[in-house]
Amino acid sequence: MMRALATGVAALWIAGCGPSGSGHGTDPQSIEVQPPNATITIDNASAPTIDYVAIGHYADGHTEVLDDAVFSLDADASVLGSLSSATFAANGTAAGTGTVTAISGMASGATGVNVVVHRTNLDPTAPPGSDANFPDQPPSGAAAPTIAYPLDSAVMPNTAAAPHIQWEGTANTGDLFRVRIVGGLATIDTIVGVTPGFKLDALPLPADWQVITASAHAQPIHIYVDHYDATTGAQRSPEVAVRAVSSNVSGVIYYWDLSQGQMQRIDGAGRALAIPNPPASPADANNHCVACHVVSRDGRYLAGELWGGGDKGAVFDLSDPAILTSNPAPTVAPVTTASYTSLFSTFDPTGSRLLVNPGTQLQLVDPLAGTTVATLGTPLPAANAAHPSWSPDGNSIAFINNITLGGNAAPWAVDYDRGDLQIIPVLGPDTFGAPVSLVPAASVDPAFAAPSWPSFAPDSAYVAYGAGTNSRGRNTVNSTEVMFPGSLFLVPTGGGAPITLATACGGVRDCYLPNFSPYDDGGYVWIVFYSLRDYGNALAGTKGTQRRQMWITGIDKSKLGTGADPSLVPYWLPDQDSATENMSAFWAVPPPPP
Repeated sequence: MMRALATGVAALWIAGCGPSGSGHGTDPQSIEVQPPNATITIDNASAPTIDYVAIGHYADGHTEVLDDAVFSLDADASVLGSLSSATFAANGTAAGTGTVTAISGMASGATGVNVVVHRTNLDPTAPPGSDANFPDQPPSGAAAPTIAYPLDSAVMPNTAAAPHIQWEGTANTGDLFRVRIVGGLATIDTIVGVTPGFKLDALPLPADWQVITASAHAQPIHIYVDHYDATTGAQRSPEVAVRAVSSNVSGVIYYWDLSQGQMQRIDGAGRALAIPNPPASPADANNHCVACHVVSRDGRYLAGELWGGGDKGAVFDLSDPAILTSNPAPTVAPVTTASYTSLFSTFDPTGSRLLVNPGTQLQLVDPLAGTTVATLGTPLPAANAAHPSWSPDGNSIAFINNITLGGNAAPWAVDYDRGDLQIIPVLGPDTFGAPVSLVPAASVDPAFAAPSWPSFAPDSAYVAYGAGTNSRGRNTVNSTEVMFPGSLFLVPTGGGAPITLATACGGVRDCYLPNFSPYDDGGYVWIVFYSLRDYGNALAGTKGTQRRQMWITGIDKSKLGTGADPSLVPYWLPDQDSATENMSAFWAVPPPPP
């Protein structure tokens, strides 16, 4: 745009009609823009503005103000504010550095503009003037807090909600805490006071977090928690740094709230019941269970099994408003005694076929009619199969074959301790090839001989899966809670050695049930999974409970194929309820409008 503007001004001058700030009828040799490299600091008061002046330098040595100069902003400065004639006004939504350019005739000049944001939020629990108790950089000390969340070096998309900051340490009534977040040239301080029931936590305002992520430009965001009491003064926690990378990730996550026995959804509006009034079981009017869900690639249809493992399958149209308002919620096809049964299932990319897993067999269903479909080619496995997953390109189905429990054929696809990760080629409409082994149980450490829950990357080139000594993360056996260690892996669809996603799991074997996001943007793809790891502290989070919570790890695509672990330090899925057991997350695009 600036180049076109300069060309246009030159054309007018050659025609003899161009403006000139000089009484000598010549263009200046150069332009000086003043003030040079000016800085605007935006605090809680209104932001000041900058008035620019263009000064022309001529061949005869004289200078003069160029009233005809045209000012413009580069792309970086345009994010920071706007220009009206020669006056720059910061918008306060980002901090950083940009360039202001002035053009007159054939000459141009430029200077930098710096926008600094430093806001202080005073919580109602903190007395007026509390911020004066904190120096800019307090020292460390015995009373300094320790940040429990977010995790150090965590990476999240810049579309994710702000992390719920939690810490541990001494906290007496009347003490103060300052949470400082620094991203680039932006600093947001929040002062909170300790009152009864204080949970050593603070949630940044959405607008403040947006300023921080916009200012950080994918560079580290530094988080500090400073503690103040009248005896020791102010002391600072060790720093935690996170990154918010440019990656367009949104959509809807449907998950199972195990504590409440309900399916929840999380989207841009927060958390809500996905199907408030599921159909009741004909045998038990109090049984409204919908579980083991999967969503079609276009986000329209949700398939699940009703009322208990291996009972009737059903499909819901998520674009139908009646899903949220009717009691019972309507199913696409009526559920009758003749309806298909299902445990786990997966849609083909068109949503016109559903591969179901009743018991331990695989079976093809027309999801809109609710009827089974005959297949061609190699018959689908009739036994000892589990967890089917159809690839986004439609060419493959990943599943677990040859499952056993205690060396015997598994009674169903929920519990097994050994199996082979395999691929079924899709040769055409309703036509399948013979399964091809991808990760045989015999080829891996026995500690990972039970692969589970394969999920394809958006480009279908990789499969993520969980693996451990059992297909579950935990189970009750003879009234005793048994924990089964599990890890996450990534393997090329075309074959190759599996890569352990150790960074995602923090080096601990307590990660399960991965599911890829449908979004691929900014050099990253994303996986949601559940873990038993501590989230935050014991007051606001889950520390010490081993409560299932959902986490998201990024996959750095630049590391794929190198043999290195491509996973990133994860972040906790915002808007889930930390007081409930949460698992079985399925990430989908939003449903189409009705």
